[in-house]
Amino acid sequence: MGGRPQGVVTHQPSQQGTATSDDWIAELVLSMLSLVWWMVKTAAQLAWRFPLIAAVLVTGWWAYTSNHLLVLGIVVAVLVVALLVWRLLWPVSFDRFLAQPAWRRRKQRAIRRNWPGLCERVGLAMAVTDRRSGRRESWTPGLSRLRWASREHLVLTGRVQVVAGQTVDDFASAAETLGAACGAWSCRVRKTGPRAAVVTWLYGDPLAQVVTPLPVPDALDAAAVPVGLREDGQPWLLRLAATHVLIVGVTGAGKGSVVWSLLGGIAGGIRDGLVQVWAVDGKAGMELQPGRALFTRFATTVDDGVQLLENAAVLMTERAARMAGTSRRHEPSTREPLLVVLVDEVALLTAYTPDRKLRDRAEKALAAIATQGRAPGVVLVAALQDPRKEVLGLRNLFPTKVAMRLDEKAQVDMVLGEGARESGALCHQIPDTSPGVAYVKVDGVREPVRVRAAYYDDQAIGELARTHAPNRTPGSRPVFSVVDNDSHDDANTCGEEGAA
Repeated sequence: MGGRPQGVVTHQPSQQGTATSDDWIAELVLSMLSLVWWMVKTAAQLAWRFPLIAAVLVTGWWAYTSNHLLVLGIVVAVLVVALLVWRLLWPVSFDRFLAQPAWRRRKQRAIRRNWPGLCERVGLAMAVTDRRSGRRESWTPGLSRLRWASREHLVLTGRVQVVAGQTVDDFASAAETLGAACGAWSCRVRKTGPRAAVVTWLYGDPLAQVVTPLPVPDALDAAAVPVGLREDGQPWLLRLAATHVLIVGVTGAGKGSVVWSLLGGIAGGIRDGLVQVWAVDGKAGMELQPGRALFTRFATTVDDGVQLLENAAVLMTERAARMAGTSRRHEPSTREPLLVVLVDEVALLTAYTPDRKLRDRAEKALAAIATQGRAPGVVLVAALQDPRKEVLGLRNLFPTKVAMRLDEKAQVDMVLGEGARESGALCHQIPDTSPGVAYVKVDGVREPVRVRAAYYDDQAIGELARTHAPNRTPGSRPVFSVVDNDSHDDANTCGEEGAA
């Protein structure tokens, strides 16, 4: 059984005395030795638990016995005055170098010291009765590696091993209560093994402030695109290679922040010809037009958008046929770039278009890309507001889902999958004053992660498009060997590029 036993003994069998009058000397000596050992052990434990008080007592005793009390008093007075002056004149540095480290140390020690009691209060302790002795003992999950993952954002993490008879789900169900008991505003539990998990206490919220645009990486890494920040203060790295991304949120939730942050993360690859973005903006280009220079193809009507999707599906099929028997994984190159098909408000193509034939064509092309596009390097990124199945029946084909602010709590599981809300994804509680905040759920990872995408204003979008537009000089332009003649004509008609 894992965990450290807590000696809450509620029952003990009676003990019969076996000593005789001839053993009283030995009993006395053993009792005295036990008393001395208890005093030494208690003094050591108190010194360990309260080192500052112990240091003051030892110093005072030394000053008293060596007649240095006056000197000690002067030193203490000077030290107190210096701290007061520091606190009043430079409060920021005082908090950074003294107050906050002291607070973090107290909090960390308090949780480690009170861990058994905390577990008992939140219902994580298990009472076990020993068959032989009849003793009842309380077992609590073991806690180790308690450390501050982010001192700036006050994120404390620790490894937990549940006791036999418990599951990580049992522990996770008490996360909210455990967080409140520890004084944290939030507590997360991430399963790392059959009986192991990482628990994270958040005493600050790095997502409370707007995240400024991140530096554009020089080298493309489609497996870890920097998009924003996670709630533990670490960078939010979104996988784009070999996946599809669905972004869902109500109006004003900040879907545009996710889209532009994603484009910013791959802008280096766009500039170098390793990535092409085919964008569809059914709202006449109102959302994506400021970054037009980043897109190899750009459709602003439903008709053109459907045609673009069908062209992408054709390209995907042709590329997959070329790769068959030679490679199972696509590597971006200037001749075979990673193709990102970006569809803003995909519901305009799949549900709100009155032309049923157009809707069927759009759904057919989207289904083909979603089911076959990952291996040949055709990635679908779609954004919408309404997550209902009748609006987008393909939502389960997106391995990566980003749920932003939603109207109803039932929509959380609808977007992220069953059990996501119970795992802490409270999308319906995201305030409207926090655009860009979302919960991300990746297939294969149980727990959703709270994140915030960087915010790009018009000036930042314009700068990104100006400095990272694809290199269109002859000879350096990425070449696609696919797309039929009809689509090529359509591309020319729409003034679009990139399908050679």
